Amino acid sequence: MTTLRIPARSRLGGLARSTPAYITVALVALVVIFSLISPEWRFLDATNLQAIGRNSAGLVLLAVGLTFVLGAGHIDLSVGATLVLSSVVAGTVAVRLAGEPSASGTFPNAGLAIVIAALAAVVVGGVAGLINGVLVTRLKVNSFVVTLGTMGVATGAAQVLTNGANVAGIPPAVQTSFGLNTVAGIPLPLVLAVVVSLLAGVVLTQTSAGRHALAIGSSADGAMRAGVNVQRSTIVVFVIAGLMAGLAGFLDISRFGTTAISGHSTTMLQALSAVIIGGTSLFGGRASVPGSVIATFIPTVLLAGFVMVGVSSFYQNIAIGVVLIIAVWLDQMRGK
Repeated sequence: MTTLRIPARSRLGGLARSTPAYITVALVALVVIFSLISPEWRFLDATNLQAIGRNSAGLVLLAVGLTFVLGAGHIDLSVGATLVLSSVVAGTVAVRLAGEPSASGTFPNAGLAIVIAALAAVVVGGVAGLINGVLVTRLKVNSFVVTLGTMGVATGAAQVLTNGANVAGIPPAVQTSFGLNTVAGIPLPLVLAVVVSLLAGVVLTQTSAGRHALAIGSSADGAMRAGVNVQRSTIVVFVIAGLMAGLAGFLDISRFGTTAISGHSTTMLQALSAVIIGGTSLFGGRASVPGSVIATFIPTVLLAGFVMVGVSSFYQNIAIGVVLIIAVWLDQMRGK
């Protein structure tokens, strides 16, 4: 029996021509450009790079979740709203469980409160994803319509719980011990996001759950004839997206020390753009976790670069919109 061996040069060539490789080149080019035009190369300061890492952590998780959903041929417009609702619940839980602060400003139960708040955020996200999946599969309603509706529900619920105001009084330890902490100069939230992304990549490529999701995205009827439980697999990908959004909600309060109810109007678009740019097809059947993760840094680098060179951050929204249109066009070209 003859074994087919692919030459190392061919394998390396294929890797170099892969979507993550192209995105990496584009990202490096953006960093070089902003470094050259920023005063005294301040764009490369450790403080600025760490800020980019912290800003990207939550977005990385949202992009990973959307990678599964889009790979299965669906879409989830509610991930940004789920992030906000999860952060509100987590912040509220942390405030109520932390106890009254002492004269020195420390909270007696801060550690326990933070752990339970993180679990609460993930549970809220998972439940939101479960609701999306059940509505899509049981009611046979298009995922675009379902998640557009649940986006409004989650946003409204967050506003009702807080009367539209951000949650105050969250123990500062959530920032000092985690959100603003680093490991070898890398922000802890980004380390967590990367670890979760690596696990998600394994799930997508090495487990039946990931293969079933991509099979459904390619052809739901074909997957069903092959014995795939389409309804269950569809619910699973929405739950994964919800869990990622819930964890991102906790990272949000660890970064700001409070909630940001009105600060995520473009978060979903940024994550969606990153996923499509990263090589995941908007029409299902093809997904790339590494591509999504790398592409996530493009909007955060753009925002940091605009701020550094004195350009209004509002232009980031224009840039993200243009990038999204280009990404969808490129995805159509890849499909053809």
